[in-house]
Amino acid sequence: MKYSNKKKWLKVIEFAIVGFALWLNPSASLLIFLLKLCFQILYALQKDEKK
Repeated sequence: MKYSNKKKWLKVIEFAIVGFALWLNPSASLLIFLLKLCFQILYALQKDEKK
């Protein structure tokens, strides 16, 4: 799969997971922040893999 295609799918998955987590518990801001941080780490790892 192309990198741009993977990135698009990862964005969709991130949106769905974070949206679902916010729907379950909107007051868990620290956990949502950590979840978004995990996705940023995944983006960075994929960029390293591309090089």
